[in-house]
Amino acid sequence: MDLSAKQSYAVFLGTHVWSAYYVLSPSQMRGVLCVWLSVLVTGILGTGFASTSKAEIQDINLVDLISTYPELSAFTRHLQRTRLIPTLNRIQTYDANSTGVTIFAPTNAAFDNAKIGHESFWMDELPSHSDNVQAPLRQQLLYHILNHTVSLTESNATYLETLYFPSRKRLAEPTHPGNIPQKPFTPSHPGAEDKGGLLGGSGQMLRVERSTNGSILHVGSDANGSHGANVIHVDQSSPYGDLYVIDRVLDLPPSLDVFLREQKACALFQHMPSDILHSLALTAHLTIFLPSDRAWNRLHSLEQAYLLGPSPQAQDDRLRVFGWHASSTGIHDGHVAYASSLRSAPHAQFTSILGGDIHVSRAENNSLFVNGMPIIQEDLLTENGVVHILDGMLLPHGDLGMTPEQYLLALNATKFVSLIRQAGLESYISQDPHKVPPDSKSGPFTFLVPSNEALERWDAQFNNLSKKKALKFGTLLREMLLYHILPGHQRALHNSSLPVTELRPSGLSGAAQRMRVHILDNGTVLFGENSVSRKSIFLNSTTLYLLDDMVEMPKDPVQTASEASLSTYVEALYKVQMDKNVRQAPYMTYIVPSDFAFESAGLVSKYLLSSANTKLSHVLSSQVLNGAWYGAVLRDKWTQISTQDGSFLWMRRDAVSSDTVVRTNSSDLDIHVTRPDLLTYTGVMHVVDRLTIPASAPISLYQLAQSAPTGKMVSLLHRAGFDWVWNETHKLEAGGTCGRQKLVLLVPEDRAFAKLKSHAYEHNMEQLRALMSLHVLVVDDCAAQQPGTEDVPMPVVDEITHVSLLDKSMGGTSPYGTVAFRRVSPTNENRLGYMVGIKGARSTRGKEHSAHVLEYGRTSCMQVHAGRVTPGGILTIDTVLEPFESGWFFRWDWARKVCLLGALSLGAISAGIYTWHWRCGYTRVQTEALEGEEE
Repeated sequence: MDLSAKQSYAVFLGTHVWSAYYVLSPSQMRGVLCVWLSVLVTGILGTGFASTSKAEIQDINLVDLISTYPELSAFTRHLQRTRLIPTLNRIQTYDANSTGVTIFAPTNAAFDNAKIGHESFWMDELPSHSDNVQAPLRQQLLYHILNHTVSLTESNATYLETLYFPSRKRLAEPTHPGNIPQKPFTPSHPGAEDKGGLLGGSGQMLRVERSTNGSILHVGSDANGSHGANVIHVDQSSPYGDLYVIDRVLDLPPSLDVFLREQKACALFQHMPSDILHSLALTAHLTIFLPSDRAWNRLHSLEQAYLLGPSPQAQDDRLRVFGWHASSTGIHDGHVAYASSLRSAPHAQFTSILGGDIHVSRAENNSLFVNGMPIIQEDLLTENGVVHILDGMLLPHGDLGMTPEQYLLALNATKFVSLIRQAGLESYISQDPHKVPPDSKSGPFTFLVPSNEALERWDAQFNNLSKKKALKFGTLLREMLLYHILPGHQRALHNSSLPVTELRPSGLSGAAQRMRVHILDNGTVLFGENSVSRKSIFLNSTTLYLLDDMVEMPKDPVQTASEASLSTYVEALYKVQMDKNVRQAPYMTYIVPSDFAFESAGLVSKYLLSSANTKLSHVLSSQVLNGAWYGAVLRDKWTQISTQDGSFLWMRRDAVSSDTVVRTNSSDLDIHVTRPDLLTYTGVMHVVDRLTIPASAPISLYQLAQSAPTGKMVSLLHRAGFDWVWNETHKLEAGGTCGRQKLVLLVPEDRAFAKLKSHAYEHNMEQLRALMSLHVLVVDDCAAQQPGTEDVPMPVVDEITHVSLLDKSMGGTSPYGTVAFRRVSPTNENRLGYMVGIKGARSTRGKEHSAHVLEYGRTSCMQVHAGRVTPGGILTIDTVLEPFESGWFFRWDWARKVCLLGALSLGAISAGIYTWHWRCGYTRVQTEALEGEEE
């Protein structure tokens, strides 16, 4: 061996001995150190006596070449620490394909400025822990080494594969010392054994920028061309490869969890749990198409709020969205899909983690598109793959396909969701809008969502229940929630509309319960009595209305009537013991007279409520309709409906006013519904302004008289032989203008007779009959009565007159048999606000000819005979009207008129004569006084 060969060998051996120094025991280290010093001295002495030839210099390997650069001494030392020198020597020695090696060696200054965590690369002492392999540093250095030399044929920026093989293991083959790094066989399929490799058996890529002639100018830069290191010197003198001196230590691509937390392209994945991110960072050979912030912001605000929310479902769905945008198969059996690979396959197609198809195409300008959406930033390297920033989101159906539950969680309606799941109704909120199971509820649905606080208050009242009560609570909870769910999109709401709900209670025989909707003048929407607290949310899969409180479910009819201030109706139900049946009878409609309607019926109402009689039962039963007849859905044509008492009535909805109108078969008058559609658990109630009496419950004059304190008048009618007014035994022929007349009685109350000298009448039958005849009126029944007076037995307006049986026109004996009505101010006793008096009567000492009307009552459904006077009703008065008889002065009224006319005529003649004389000059002339007359 010549001197040069020995010298090279000494340097080579010394370097390898030094690299072995750190793997030996302390005693062994001292021996090796002595050998190394002797060999080194021999080499140095040899150089002093002989010069190195050009051929010998060209035969030096890269490790020896690096040692010749003082400014690379730190790099050399780190190679020794990590035991990479033997590995590099073996690579160069056994390079069968003569591909060579490329090393990017940072300068000492670069190491001084570089940090790994909180420790400097430049350390004089090794750490005290047992790991003297320095795995992090070893990986960092391998990222500076290529297992081939760099071609100069490409002049644009490109990516080169390094000897850094990221792995789930701390040290992974083929980077373990002593092994020659050769690419392993490609796994037969994704997920096959890859010995922990994170890039599918490939080394990590390094980005370089070239000059126009292909030489490398910049290395390790990111996709934007920033960061990285500048090449300050190139040494290609070694036949084993090329040495590039750079001014900065190259940073390893970050792990995926670090990248996702620190990147600013998409906020979604910054909120994924650390354990999930760590798991993703250990998933091999991932190609990720990360949505840009602009694409993220195209999502609905609720979709964003949900995905960023704290719920476990949101955490799962964040991972699901990631799975739509990531692929572990890549192209060509698991290789990471870098941009260069995608461009080399113009129509690349691969599968996402969740099985979705990813289509990549290349435009004429060489830009890349994924499923038609442009890639706006390419090749962001991570430890286990590559990330491309996409201006869009890879969603299977073009949207996230969020369920109602997910939208509710985005709105923080956690209690509502919890109760729905507790009640077993999750099928309403968990439907995937794109995958509806055949046996699931057919959506979409509209949800009325009470606040968490309202639901907590409702739920708290059922704490600590017994087992029996807990079962009842379960049923109540289910019904309450179903009442807050409406089928379809309820968006075009109208005032007083009644959309159906998903609640189908037993009280409606399986029919859907309805929800009352009010819309105020300011546009506020009320469901029941609760207003929508926030803006309504209209989505493709659902409609949401947020309420401050819960919508109260309809109650049984009796309770509903009580809360609606229909106390008289409730009293009537209890009187005839119909309350229990009304509470339980399913699928019914109730026509309910208001308290004012009962009061307006006057004596009729008093008669019905005076005792528990069968007629009251008939009246109430005639107002119970079979089925649920909602005013909001009635047609504008009359609909015939059967009642519980076997009769019929008709209902319709006015097309102009939208008012609900009722008509019975016992009256041609329309009954107006003042409060329609009071929802009950068993149907609906309509409050009307009149009390109607069916044909099955006729009310006579005598029954009306019994309902008032009129016993004295009844007995006088009997004594005077007027019993026929009660039993219709006397047939009066009807006359008048239209041939229809009815009998109306003016009935003084008992207290009125205290002011009457009744003994005078009781002992004079003729006067008694005249007295009774004056109180029996025959009234024309031709014109319709004024609105609001339908329950008054006859037309009553100011100054109207009606004849009595005492009048001569009716066969009576008096010219003063007509009575007249005058309007007065209503009082508590005189609610009608009228007085009645004898027309033409003048005040007579000791007699009364006028009275106040107190009460009234109208007969109903009595048998009508054509051409005859029919019973009409009674008016109670506070004073007995006594027949009026004029005095002699008024009886000679015709003579008075003749005398007055004669006097006026005589005066007129006298005035005429005087005027004529004055005009003709007949004036007396005064003569002069005769002489002697002055005195």
